[in-house]
Amino acid sequence: MSREQGFTMIELLVGMSILAVLMVAMFNFQQSTSDFAGSQNGVAQRLQTINDLSGYLGDQLRAAGDVAPAGTSLPDGTAAGTLASCDRTGTSPCLALLIPVVEDERGATACATTPATEPGRIVGWTLNVYRYVPRTKLEASLKTVASTSLDGAAYGLVEIRMQNPSKPVIAAGSCGTSQPLPDPISAYTAVIGRNLITDGAVVGTDPAFAYDDAKKLVTLRLRTVDLVKNKLTYTPSDRFYTLNVNTRNVK
Repeated sequence: MSREQGFTMIELLVGMSILAVLMVAMFNFQQSTSDFAGSQNGVAQRLQTINDLSGYLGDQLRAAGDVAPAGTSLPDGTAAGTLASCDRTGTSPCLALLIPVVEDERGATACATTPATEPGRIVGWTLNVYRYVPRTKLEASLKTVASTSLDGAAYGLVEIRMQNPSKPVIAAGSCGTSQPLPDPISAYTAVIGRNLITDGAVVGTDPAFAYDDAKKLVTLRLRTVDLVKNKLTYTPSDRFYTLNVNTRNVK
């Protein structure tokens, strides 16, 4: 018995079913691969945030000329700037550093001296306060995303820059006066800047900041939290990243 050339209806339906199964499998594989790649990219970005935090704070610590004593009354990091005790432990950890203002090439050129002034002179100091502020106390405009979950779990790490009003920081590119040593910490009372470093910082049971005065060594404990697919995700996932920094310029 012979059959006419071509496919029967049943054969066509079976073939279409197999093709549909293959297409679904391929789509699921692509989706799974895409989700995995997206997840890995997210992890990499969060680890980069930790790296950026530790790098920036480490640089500031290595440049610092002095560390403010625990308990110094300094701005609390909110928009109001209410004075509060700067303690390295507790629910709003704080560390304050005296940071040199270094004259750049433009400033040295502006001095117009003979012989020419060399760039790199210390021409001022700022008191930089690094304080953890509960995320609920940050202005909405500073938050990367509106989230009650993050508000309950995260802190803002805020940098407040202060100057001695009797020796204001010179404008960039201006000729300054050499000031190799800072004034007493109590002289720095005027706020000249406030910067949110991150609104996803985490405070744990161990101190966020620790300072060994004898060794001139600061210990930082860093961790962040993000909202990923409506779930709080911590980086590192199971611990705090710990960094020990030698404040080599502190006498």
